[in-house]
Amino acid sequence: MNVSYRVGHSPLFAATDLYARLHREGAALTSISEASEITPNSLDVLLLDRHLLACQPLPEWQACDVALVGFDPPAGVLPLPTAACEAELLALFGFAAEQAQLQRKTRQLSNALQRKDGDLQKLVDVGLALSAENDLDCLLNKILAEGRRLSNSDAASLFLVDKKTAEQPLLVFKLTQNSSMATDFQEQRMPLTKASIAGYVALTSTELNIADAYAIPAEAAYRFNRSFDMQMGYRTMSLLAIPMLNHRHEVVGVLEFINCQRDAELPGAGELIAFDESLAVALRALASQAAVAIENRQLLDEISQLFDGFVQASVFAIEQRDPTSSGHSFRVADLCIALAQQLPQAPLAHIRNQALNDEGLRELRYAALLHDFGKVGVREHVLTKAKKLPAPVIDNLRYRVALAKEGLHNQCLKRMLHAYQHFGGLSDEQRLQWDTELALECARLDSYLADILQANEPSVLTEGDFQHLQVIQSELVRSHDNQLIGLLSDNEFCALAIRRGSLTEQERGEIERHVVHTREFLQLIPWTAALRRIPEIAAAHHEKLDGSGYPKGLTGDAIPYGSKIMTVCDIYDALTAADRPYKVAVPTEQALNILQAEVKSGLLDGDLVKVFIDSRCYLNPATPPLAASAPRDSNVPQYNRHVCDFEPGEKHRH
Repeated sequence: MNVSYRVGHSPLFAATDLYARLHREGAALTSISEASEITPNSLDVLLLDRHLLACQPLPEWQACDVALVGFDPPAGVLPLPTAACEAELLALFGFAAEQAQLQRKTRQLSNALQRKDGDLQKLVDVGLALSAENDLDCLLNKILAEGRRLSNSDAASLFLVDKKTAEQPLLVFKLTQNSSMATDFQEQRMPLTKASIAGYVALTSTELNIADAYAIPAEAAYRFNRSFDMQMGYRTMSLLAIPMLNHRHEVVGVLEFINCQRDAELPGAGELIAFDESLAVALRALASQAAVAIENRQLLDEISQLFDGFVQASVFAIEQRDPTSSGHSFRVADLCIALAQQLPQAPLAHIRNQALNDEGLRELRYAALLHDFGKVGVREHVLTKAKKLPAPVIDNLRYRVALAKEGLHNQCLKRMLHAYQHFGGLSDEQRLQWDTELALECARLDSYLADILQANEPSVLTEGDFQHLQVIQSELVRSHDNQLIGLLSDNEFCALAIRRGSLTEQERGEIERHVVHTREFLQLIPWTAALRRIPEIAAAHHEKLDGSGYPKGLTGDAIPYGSKIMTVCDIYDALTAADRPYKVAVPTEQALNILQAEVKSGLLDGDLVKVFIDSRCYLNPATPPLAASAPRDSNVPQYNRHVCDFEPGEKHRH
């Protein structure tokens, strides 16, 4: 019978009858003198005799990955009985060879299984890494890096399909990595066609496994672009292009892996080889994971952009109710971010401990943008009240004065008529006296009306002005139904006697309730966990450290730190905002002095104000895309107030 195993032996064995029998049976016989002559998988059985044992110790032979047999051998070597016939010895050789082959096959399967387990673990690790990455650029870099590591590729590229920014879909060459050389890469956008490998894969959802990129058949629809190789002196050989499919089986991008290298543990390590199917399977799984991760990240970015747009539109709409203060919310948001970004460099540890991460900054920005959202709950005539008395009341006062002057004229004419009827005439001196008295009385009424109109302006009044208004109120005139009334009613007097601005106590209370409306409205929005404190932060921007703020009269640490930041920035912007009919813009230095005065009064956080002033962050606040001022409509009336206007020296009431 013929045998199919390979036997190694010492030179002395070639002179034996057993050697001749093995040779006749077809065994592959190889003379061996040293263990180093045995290469991996070159022998199945080694006949270990005293000559070979004398050349090298047993452990070195045992390391040769062959079955060891011998006559009268040491422990660990399969013994061949000296009394056995040739047929039995041949059977023992065959048994030993089969065992060696089985053990080798078992090891190969075990190694393959370990590699599969390793690849599976790599994919699990990649999936975890991709799901944990929030930044899209970092995510794409990680996809390429993990894919190159998984496939032992020298280079890789990533393309994204863009169907949103142009009438025709574009292929975006987003990223490339190369272990052999550094590349100065810039993102490129190109038409999505089948002419390129990536474009063909994207349009057909077909995987391409190319053994040599320079040997693509002429009839193929795609071509390999050699420009990079020519400019950089590179040689692209094997290439695997895999489509990245989302859950709707739409191609979101293409992964290209270039120049697969033989594993370092195998002969010819580093040699360029084609991508085999086992690698392709792993890279397909990676492409699937990458597609999900990219789409999720893009969806999150789109949701974030959508929400940013909603916030921007909301602020624009709100500020259109109050056009003279247009841009206030955007400026306050920019100042808040500028101040918050200074906290990590603050000299005091307790300020540094309040530093915000990216999510905290986003939360603060949204809270600042929406801090006056509650203006929608303030009645229009209160929010836009330009004067202390509304125009219809002023018109009524003008009519009242005109009616009183007309009454004086009638009284004067009646006196003249009475003189003609009872005394036969009127002297020139008497007529002049009465005309003078009439003119003086009318001038006095005109003066009262002028004083009323002046007092109606929302400026700061003195106590003396109140007394003058009392004199005017005591002036009796006749109404349209001939009743004697005061020139000013009690309600009109109280409105004109407002010391600051144009609001009554009741109206000021309604204005202050805008923060309550802000909290109630914002609580209706299903915020994410990272943004859930926005209603609380936005609603507390008028709280003061000493409890004199509103709406809750919070004190000290009960006020959210984001609200403390916003309060400083809100006051600064209210002071330095453009001139309005009832107040002028305060110069920067004066505004900073007012902030320090508020600190001395126990209203503001002194350490926070110091960081604001010392860092000079108010000079160059951050200007993200949302920071654009709301557009003005020239046809909209220019109103005169804002719910966050600041009046120096006056503590807010509860």
